[in-house]
Amino acid sequence: MKPQLKILSIAPEPFIPPVSGDQKGVFGYLSALGQISNLTVITGVGSESPECSFSIKPIVPRSAFRRISRANYKIIYDQVTAIKPDVIILEQPFLGWMGTLSKKTGVPVFTHSLNIEYLRFMSAGRWWWPAMFEWERFAMKMARGAFFTTDQDRQIAISKFSLSPDKCHLKPYGVEPTSLPVCDPTERAEILGRHGIDPNDKIFMYFGVLKYLPSIESLSIIIDEIAPRLQKTLGSGYKILICGGGLSKNDQRRFDDLRKQNIVYAGFVPDIDSYIRSSDVIMNPALQGGGIRTKVIEAISQNRPVVSTSLGAIGIDTTVCGNKLQVVVDNNWDMFASSLVSALSLTGDTPQAFFDKYSWQGIAKNVYEILQTSVNK
Repeated sequence: MKPQLKILSIAPEPFIPPVSGDQKGVFGYLSALGQISNLTVITGVGSESPECSFSIKPIVPRSAFRRISRANYKIIYDQVTAIKPDVIILEQPFLGWMGTLSKKTGVPVFTHSLNIEYLRFMSAGRWWWPAMFEWERFAMKMARGAFFTTDQDRQIAISKFSLSPDKCHLKPYGVEPTSLPVCDPTERAEILGRHGIDPNDKIFMYFGVLKYLPSIESLSIIIDEIAPRLQKTLGSGYKILICGGGLSKNDQRRFDDLRKQNIVYAGFVPDIDSYIRSSDVIMNPALQGGGIRTKVIEAISQNRPVVSTSLGAIGIDTTVCGNKLQVVVDNNWDMFASSLVSALSLTGDTPQAFFDKYSWQGIAKNVYEILQTSVNK
């Protein structure tokens, strides 16, 4: 039996406790990877160390320059020489200078990208996106291999960064459940009762971190485009439930008036899965951003149908979703609202094939095998 790989993961952003989709993504797959390897994670301070399957080593306090800090470079170099890992994973391409450390120590480095970052910054109108393009390309060329969340991102990296296809691998966003969740019959009434919602109302839910531009845009679309159409079609007997932190106090006060339009803002909720299960349909009217839509994967794992724009469904294998993912052409809000109402009548459960592909256990096993093959070359 081969000895466990000794893996060092470097995640500059704190991710414990996992709150956002990105944090859940990093924590979920590292937790599963730690169960089948000897895993150490170097991360930003602020990450606490509960009962994890991996050990945590901190880097220096948060600062705008932590990714290029000489102090961080020395801390990481000292950790590499002390731990003597078989392989290093960079959880963001921003630490591209780790490629020089790889040459110095002889430890192969892999990058892991949740998005193609230069495209995200370009779509957000950041003037310096060409510099991000050059840095991202440098980081991936220096690496032994690269993991991407979607095949679309993988193909872009191969084309734009001139990477060899055999060094570019898929690692989708995953979920904790390995099968259908068991629902508490009292859960829905308890959750909706917190917000003064009749449990007999039909619930259309949107959730996200509402300080990010793509989420802010989606929220505006829900208020200005989708809500009026649902009001015209249904009239009453339903609510649009918005979950997520990040709104300013002025924006939060705006929702007091929006309640008259059947829109209820729940704010940040600690257990998003229970809210998903207490809803009838999840909406994802995304029109920008890269990578996979974590909210879509999370909702389907909780056995709930999702109505999404085409852009919002990029990277998701629809063949394993059964009828749980309804995709609508971008910007067609009449069809989007109509699909939300139609989704109320959908029957059938999320297929087991979905969990086989998107559970963290299966994803971590695939990542481990790729790393092991590379190390043993």
